Amino acid sequence: MADSTKQGQPPLVDRILQCGKLAYDPDLPVETRAQGQHDFKELIENTKTTALLPVLNLLVQPGRTLPWLRTPIMSTLAQIPLRPRGVQDTVEFVLSIHPSSRARPSDQPEKRANISHEALNAASRLISSPPAGISAEIWFSKISPQLFSLLRGEGEIEMDRVASFIIGFGILGRKQYGAPGMPGWKAFVEPLLGCIDPMLGPRSDNTPKQSEIITPGAPKILVTSMELANALKDLSTLLSSHPHPSLAKRLLRPILMSLWALSSWAADDKMVKTEFVQPARHLLKTLVRLWPSSPANPTSTSGQFSPSLLNLVLRDLLFKGTPDAGQASWRYATGKAGAIQIQRSENTGAIQPHLDQDMNLIDTAADKFVELMIDLSETPDLDNEISQLFMGLCTKWLSDNKKIENDSIITRLSTSQPDEDVTQHIIEAKVMQKMMSALPEKLVSDSRQVIHLVNQVFRDFLANRNGSIDSSAAVAVALSLLNIVITSTSFQVSAENEPIDAIQSSLEHISYLNNSEISPTAQNLLLLLKFRNTISSPAETGTKSTDQQIEDRKSYTLALSYLTANDSPPPVRVQGLELLSSLLRSNSSILDIPALLVLFSSLLQDPEEYIYLRAIQSFIQLSQKHPKAVMKDLIDRYVDPNEEYQLDQRLRLGEALLQVIQNNPTAFAGDTARTVCEGLLFLASRRGNRPKTEQEQIKRNKLKRKQNEEAEEAWEGPVPQLDEVLEMEKDNEEFLSQILEGWESKRGSEDLRVRASAIAIAGSSLEVNISGMNSNTIATAIDLSIHILTLEPEPESAIVRRSAILLILSFVKALDTARDEGKKVGFGFAGKSLEDISRILAYVSQTDNDGLVREHAEDVLEGLKTWQMNSLLPQRGEPQTELKELAGLSITPGGNLIDQSGRVRPRIEEIE
Repeated sequence: MADSTKQGQPPLVDRILQCGKLAYDPDLPVETRAQGQHDFKELIENTKTTALLPVLNLLVQPGRTLPWLRTPIMSTLAQIPLRPRGVQDTVEFVLSIHPSSRARPSDQPEKRANISHEALNAASRLISSPPAGISAEIWFSKISPQLFSLLRGEGEIEMDRVASFIIGFGILGRKQYGAPGMPGWKAFVEPLLGCIDPMLGPRSDNTPKQSEIITPGAPKILVTSMELANALKDLSTLLSSHPHPSLAKRLLRPILMSLWALSSWAADDKMVKTEFVQPARHLLKTLVRLWPSSPANPTSTSGQFSPSLLNLVLRDLLFKGTPDAGQASWRYATGKAGAIQIQRSENTGAIQPHLDQDMNLIDTAADKFVELMIDLSETPDLDNEISQLFMGLCTKWLSDNKKIENDSIITRLSTSQPDEDVTQHIIEAKVMQKMMSALPEKLVSDSRQVIHLVNQVFRDFLANRNGSIDSSAAVAVALSLLNIVITSTSFQVSAENEPIDAIQSSLEHISYLNNSEISPTAQNLLLLLKFRNTISSPAETGTKSTDQQIEDRKSYTLALSYLTANDSPPPVRVQGLELLSSLLRSNSSILDIPALLVLFSSLLQDPEEYIYLRAIQSFIQLSQKHPKAVMKDLIDRYVDPNEEYQLDQRLRLGEALLQVIQNNPTAFAGDTARTVCEGLLFLASRRGNRPKTEQEQIKRNKLKRKQNEEAEEAWEGPVPQLDEVLEMEKDNEEFLSQILEGWESKRGSEDLRVRASAIAIAGSSLEVNISGMNSNTIATAIDLSIHILTLEPEPESAIVRRSAILLILSFVKALDTARDEGKKVGFGFAGKSLEDISRILAYVSQTDNDGLVREHAEDVLEGLKTWQMNSLLPQRGEPQTELKELAGLSITPGGNLIDQSGRVRPRIEEIE
């Protein structure tokens, strides 16, 4: 009964128009419109979102409805994301109707959705823009639960990537919404960070959160283990799917110490490591890698601790929560099943343990800190930071030791320090000791700094000459530092090491002392130093690297490590491209152009669109300095004679080649243009042979036949088709399926999509710089297009015919442009060739089975007629047609008379 009633209803479009007229027609009475608005609202609410979206999208188009009805329909359409599942339905609708949406290539994995960057931008602009009449606070607060659900993978395939793009680019990437304190920040960032650090959440006061669990006699739980694990997972997904370095630093910097506390958590349980420790460690490593290259990162000029992230972690190595007393303090604690949760701290004092309470915590934290530095030591830029950290520790330890010694000589009063200072002193000593054992080759980046420090320690020791065991502790550390320096393979004794003679003298004096701890070591180092001095080669002559070259090389090495490391997350890889971009802008002399070409080509294979689109921009930037090398390298990889690249990767190479040509029109000439065009025309023709692809296709066909045979054997006959209800749709699907299958290479021939791409690039190249191309090359391109139009009429070849006829149109446009600019290209359509092309195009415009091809053929015919008319007129810069001589008379009207010898005779005019 319900079905029959539903079938008897008019289409949804008519019902919406009918209800909308009764609701908003200004000519109707107020009572009628009030009832109509109620009915209109009820109709909208009772209609499924998937059915409502295409109808509303149709009705908001200009001219579809009257102005007084178009406004409420637009408002209704804009508020669709607020409905349950409205965000996902809206995004899916935008992606389905966007022009860039196309069929999935055969070599693309089935688990990966076909979402283009342009479609993502369109969906992001729609979802992240609050409609008129709704404040940004209300809009973001209502759509944030849906976006967080998609971010956690609770939607369709790759909806988490879409949600990350909308949050990271559309909302947090805009200052009016994404700055701290703005509506987007409050709706998306504060809930995430608040589950990791409660002080950063939307409620930092004493009001309990909804998730706060209060049990009499038990600790008050502020954030449960599940909320904490979800926050870490959501943050990782957001920063990996929208890999912008500045966004990563903005989100991770406030929770630096929280990430350290979680990543250094001592746990043997596999679940705790997977859900808490590993995600936090991954985020912490990402932040530390990105931070050194930040322009906002200050540098130390005092020789003390530099304000780097590693130093900040070291200053609070035992962090497990806020140390403030009162109800606002919190700490990480072990909950049920060993999971980590956040609970209120009821302590009246600091959370940090005292020295006499638990020495094992200090030792464990120091081990975790050194493990973190070992993981980061593969990054070249962090080598210098590790070295600065170690030198800062040594300098502080030696100065504190000297101060304690001096205080003990002046007075015998108690020199006891607060427990916190003693704890920090021991932590730093532990870390320094473990660094010397685990990272000896990473501790010294500037030997001169170490030599000056060692020389100062030796001088102070010899000046006091007390020879006590306490005073010799600093000398023992200095001897260890000196041993690290002089045993390094890169250390050379030169004039730059000014204190080296003083150090040798000090070592001689120390070796004469009867101190069993330092005298033998000093004697051995003295011999080693003299040995290195005797075998040291003379100073190398020639030019030395400038400071700028040294800094550029560090940046270059850092960028390569970011881009080539296996564990580099997307934000770090983008940061590496930014570093290379800065070197390209400064035209640095240390850049290896062939290596960059290989690197950028490999990045085009990255599955992240944000990465390979940025790589295309890097190609364009590199081509501004080396256009010919870039074009030749790209065309070689685009042709792919060794079949090393997949379809998508080759299409990306073609996109990069096209943009490089368009950005360097003057360089696209001569041999470079000839080489590129020959490669493009080779791909566009049917001469390409790809034996590896043919073998893979034969294997796939055999496997498919085998599966069909097994299915028929199981069914004891033909396999029944379950979708025979809609014969019309079935026929259309089969027709489209045949076209898509026809795009793939057959019997080793070139893929039709690559051929269409190559023809399109060749056509664009004609418009870029037709005067720089050879006439034979252009004639070959036109002949190839004509042959494609006449010899490949199959439905699956429509995309190739479209590109071919557009190439002819591009040629006509290029001729017109050259003529308008006063350039003489020396070739064009004329005589029989013009008649033949016009006849073929007229035939194609009437008989081709593809509508776009027919339309393009008509456009080309019209362009040819226009070009013929314009060719009769003089080019720009030539004088207008005028009468210069009269037949039979040797006179020059309008000018002076010139005799046979070339002299100008006076002009005589009759005046009345």
